[in-house]
Amino acid sequence: MRLFLAAVLLFMPANAGFAATYYVSNQGADSNDGLSPQTSWATLNRVSAAVFQPGDRILFRRNDVWRGQLIPHSGSEAGHVVYDAYGAGAKPLFLGSVSKSRSADWTEEGTGVWSAGGLSADVGNIIFDDGKTCGVKMWHESDLKRDGDYWYDAARHRVKLRSAENPAKRYACIECAIREHVILQINGSYIVYENLAVKNGGAHGLAAVNAHHTIVRGCDFAYLGGGNQAGGDKTVRFGNGIEFWAGAHDNLVERCRLWEIYDAALTNQSMGPRTPQYNLTYRNNVIWNSEYSFEYWNRPEDSETHDIHFVHNTCVNAGYGWGHGQRCDPSGCHLRFYASPARARNIVVRDNIFDGATGPAFYAPEWSRAQIDVLAMDHNCWYQPEGVMIALKKSAYAMRDFATYQAAWKKEPGSICAAARFVNAPRRDFHLAAGSPCIDAAGDDGIRRDFDGVAIPQGKAPDIGAYEFVGK
Repeated sequence: MRLFLAAVLLFMPANAGFAATYYVSNQGADSNDGLSPQTSWATLNRVSAAVFQPGDRILFRRNDVWRGQLIPHSGSEAGHVVYDAYGAGAKPLFLGSVSKSRSADWTEEGTGVWSAGGLSADVGNIIFDDGKTCGVKMWHESDLKRDGDYWYDAARHRVKLRSAENPAKRYACIECAIREHVILQINGSYIVYENLAVKNGGAHGLAAVNAHHTIVRGCDFAYLGGGNQAGGDKTVRFGNGIEFWAGAHDNLVERCRLWEIYDAALTNQSMGPRTPQYNLTYRNNVIWNSEYSFEYWNRPEDSETHDIHFVHNTCVNAGYGWGHGQRCDPSGCHLRFYASPARARNIVVRDNIFDGATGPAFYAPEWSRAQIDVLAMDHNCWYQPEGVMIALKKSAYAMRDFATYQAAWKKEPGSICAAARFVNAPRRDFHLAAGSPCIDAAGDDGIRRDFDGVAIPQGKAPDIGAYEFVGK
């Protein structure tokens, strides 16, 4: 019997029966053990420094707010390490910004310019009053001419802002988004992020480098990006909501909301060499006011991409975000596919709503015919009544030319061109309204729950987009 028990113990998962749950709150202290709400930890630094075991859960108290950067710990095949929420109320909020909301934070520099210090890295955005308006980044101090124009003084770690009076008297809340990823996952795996809110960062919301077996579920990402990518005189701004960079496989992003992203809401990309990206799924997400809803490229030729699924997402108003008017390359695309010479197969774009864009909603002018043929596209709903909607190699199609595009490229026989008809788009309610052409118009991708957890289908067939219509 002793030998039998020893053998059982040898093959049991390392975390079986020993997984712990840790709690983090604004009322906690890093000197606590973190093992109960009453003895919770307090800071992201404490969480990032801890060593967790597969199956451990780190729960952040709802309605609480943290600033800085989270560096997650990996799990293993024995179990994911889970970062989630506890309690009632709003999702735990991770801010990549420094508050400058007090009058004492600002010093008058003269000629209508005010400055605030203590900003350790480039400021990619200034968010006023929770997004009612945003600052406009300038590259030279002499360009501060209109209210809201700002410039980051790298030598003094200060921001200078044009304002007719002390900015804190004009705005109740001023957040300076720092060029730092809010969540930085390097070589991490078997990690779950669930029910978290990530906002106001000057770089990426989640920067996942060589990530695999990573799940992002039910999270919010907003007001991200805009920082100077290289620093110094190389004035190139960047910043995505969720980015899988370099090697990435077996990752899932589902039921997330992403809005006001400087570059791409969702993206997987790499510059190799010999970099594989595969088994990546983005489903049932709701995206609006981002420059790109989904961006993809992989280089060079000896890299490989396969089995990428972008399905049942609702994507609205690409290019209508805060950063569009500040870009040197404004475009506004739902699908932005840059030059991507890596070998590719089975890239699936199905059952999505692509409603409204300032540029071509589908943009891949550098892709060859063979590359376009790799795209498995169908049952999408497109709506862009003005301008070029689809820009492919040596071809451009307005919405009225959709049938010509379908015939020329042998794509999307079941897709439609029509306004999706949302319940209340101005209030960001992108549920389908009665009579929407998206109802019962999707294919069957095997997805059985929508963004809200509603069973699919509710009617004769699944609905296009992230929400299944429920009603009469």
